[in-house]
Amino acid sequence: MNDFRGRLCLSILLCASVLCPVLAAQETAGKEPAKETFDPKTTTRVTLGSTSGTPGDPVVVPIYFTPAEGAQVGHLKISVTFISANLKYDKMERGIAAEMGDVAVTSDLKVSQNDKGVETSTLTLEATAPASPKKPIPAGLLAYVAMKINESGRPANITLRTTAEGSDLASNQPLKNVRAIDAEVEVLAPGTQPAVACFFFSH
Repeated sequence: MNDFRGRLCLSILLCASVLCPVLAAQETAGKEPAKETFDPKTTTRVTLGSTSGTPGDPVVVPIYFTPAEGAQVGHLKISVTFISANLKYDKMERGIAAEMGDVAVTSDLKVSQNDKGVETSTLTLEATAPASPKKPIPAGLLAYVAMKINESGRPANITLRTTAEGSDLASNQPLKNVRAIDAEVEVLAPGTQPAVACFFFSH
């Protein structure tokens, strides 16, 4: 009897020694990577807003601009790259900050394939401060990007990988600390998206 109990205890200990490292590795793998840190006082940021929708839905991605303290930005170039097999670019419209500041915002789309043969799109937006009167690009909502999820789209998270660069208003020299913050478009299963009316592109 004692021998049986001893073998049982030994078996439990062996299982624990095997399973614990596996579970620990799974927990570590499931954790999100640490977010990049920066000083908001000295860093100019371009931030995209994440959104979600079901197959066939239109979605809107806002683009926010936050200059560093004292920065006078005259020009911005923003590139957004994403897998577009199930997410198509529709159009871009200026946000309230661009309209109030008389900032010109243009867009250009290039569609290609990655090394796996999957369709990808790169959307390039350029924002230019007005020449007269000469004033910098203001902080706030710079633009809206309208997209549409394909009818055949399956549940997935589509990353909008973003880069940005800019130049100083007075000197036209490149800005040193410019960061772009990515976003995601989450494709939900049909019937799981809350019914919320969006008016941005209906006016």
